[in-house]
Amino acid sequence: MTETPRAAPDVVTGSIRLLAEQGWEATTVDRLALAAGISRATFFRKFGSKEDIVFADHAANLERLEQQLARAADEPGADPAVALREGVLLVFRHHLDHRERALARNALLRQVPQLRDRELITSHRYERVLQRYLRSALPDSPGRATLATALSAAAVAVHNAALRAWLRAPDTDPSAELAVQLERLARTLVSGYEDGAARPAAAGARPAVVVTVLDPGAGTEEILASVRDALR
Repeated sequence: MTETPRAAPDVVTGSIRLLAEQGWEATTVDRLALAAGISRATFFRKFGSKEDIVFADHAANLERLEQQLARAADEPGADPAVALREGVLLVFRHHLDHRERALARNALLRQVPQLRDRELITSHRYERVLQRYLRSALPDSPGRATLATALSAAAVAVHNAALRAWLRAPDTDPSAELAVQLERLARTLVSGYEDGAARPAAAGARPAVVVTVLDPGAGTEEILASVRDALR
């Protein structure tokens, strides 16, 4: 997939706000280019389509996340739970630092269902970045890949739940509480998985795949409880 070019914050925020206020179908690329003070051809060359500009800041954000996790991976004795916490907080604080853009994008996504698939793809990209880091950073064990998959998915779910809560009350700053939740999540899943691996398997027992179904609005405690039960 071709990465979306990095766009100037004022153009990205202004374009998203215009799309939310004027309507997705009613707002043409010509109108966006005019508002940005550039030609239609320049808009396409720099920002791509209307859909691209809605998510234009995520390519740079993913790169920052990868760089931060790479530094943690190179640090001797680095704690994966702390690195995971700080990585997810980096992503979360990006939304807080670009409050107007986050609110405009949320309003637009609520209006245009077709953009939600792109939002889901973006979430999966963050999840894959976290998963790659955890696959090498977690303690070596036969189940490390499985734990990395579960932990990265759970961390993104907790982030998204916190983001939805903040979007409903954007004058608050839940970063400190999110930090606590993320580290507790990581330590709970790692210890639960290690405890399960330490128990001898019953004679003739076969591995089982456990599927956990969560409501999209599930909170941290629900996510923790569900994944903890799945690892037992």
